[in-house]
Amino acid sequence: MKITAIIAEYNPLTNGHAEHLKRAREETGADTILCVMSGSFTQRGEAAVADKYMRAEQAVYAGADIVVELPAIYAMSPADNFAYGAIKTISAFPDVYYLSFGSECGDTDAIARAAKFLSDEPEKFREILKSNLKNGLSFPKARAEALKTYALEFPEYASLADILDSPNNTLAVAYAMQIMKAGLDIKLHTVKRLGAAYDSTDIDADYPSASAVREAFKRGETEKIAAAVPKSVLGMLSVCTPQGNTLGDMELFKLKSISGYDLENYYCVTGGIHNRLKIAAKDSTDIDELLEKAKTKSFTMARLKRICLYALFDITKQDWEDAVAAPPYVNILAMKKERKDILSLLSMGCKNVLTRYSDVNRVDKSLRKFIKLDFSTQGTLEIINRSGVFSKKMLLI
Repeated sequence: MKITAIIAEYNPLTNGHAEHLKRAREETGADTILCVMSGSFTQRGEAAVADKYMRAEQAVYAGADIVVELPAIYAMSPADNFAYGAIKTISAFPDVYYLSFGSECGDTDAIARAAKFLSDEPEKFREILKSNLKNGLSFPKARAEALKTYALEFPEYASLADILDSPNNTLAVAYAMQIMKAGLDIKLHTVKRLGAAYDSTDIDADYPSASAVREAFKRGETEKIAAAVPKSVLGMLSVCTPQGNTLGDMELFKLKSISGYDLENYYCVTGGIHNRLKIAAKDSTDIDELLEKAKTKSFTMARLKRICLYALFDITKQDWEDAVAAPPYVNILAMKKERKDILSLLSMGCKNVLTRYSDVNRVDKSLRKFIKLDFSTQGTLEIINRSGVFSKKMLLI
């Protein structure tokens, strides 16, 4: 079997994603496309627009052979940890020949060089990065600017200086770094990003982003969405409800009710941000007001949103350490009916495979709290979306 893996959120799946799935299969010569997809919440610290089983179903319709869940603790993490969890999940599968991803640069050699550079981190670069962080820049911005500054003195790295300025490139570099660290023999394949930038909200652009589709969905612009997504995705969205303020209300209540000491112990809480969040929560009437009050150059909006989720779901720093120490597991969300051979292959390389929630009782005990987190976040998403549907087993399509 020759597997090409794709890491995605499909929130929701767009025409651009469908084109990527097609080209990944064609250009890598894969007979199997494996998608590792975020579940109920995303890397930006937001709830997904639709249930993970519904989104996984759309990925299979668009060309994937099997879709497995990126565990929630990784899916809600910053880029490097998101990439760590995704590559760890992929490592459970034998015969993965390629990792395919979208990028702004469309250059796997440049991405690999940037990954090698950041893995080695010359002393001079580390000094510049440390200075940038001390000056209040967020880590992604500090690292990108440090590479540009370093390239002024070492021109041979000038071609890499702009790589980290683009979000898809940055995530691709993180994937490449994790493949290197894990010692996996997986080649890189990329498709240059089509159309609008990933965070563009222009629904009229060629190949509109998933962000644009979500914003149009909130506005009820069905006709414009129809031109941006496969027909089956439009059908999926027709049974979904635009999210209201429920998640924000839950997060605000939690932040108001816990102590600063408790908040300090949550995952990714550093640099005194727990104090800013507690002060901001005291007089805020909604989550958007809290986030605006707490935001600084050092703490991006996405990071603050993720911390709000960690507080809501009680994800601590110890939980992250336990996740790193635990073996990989695979929760299968959807699969083509005729591809049950993938299950036979998977069973050769991974003992911790779930096709339904009750399988939690058969896996390594160290994994159980993370699997329960996957399903508790799904239950929360169902409350937010008011859909009343709570799937607990994989779909055969």
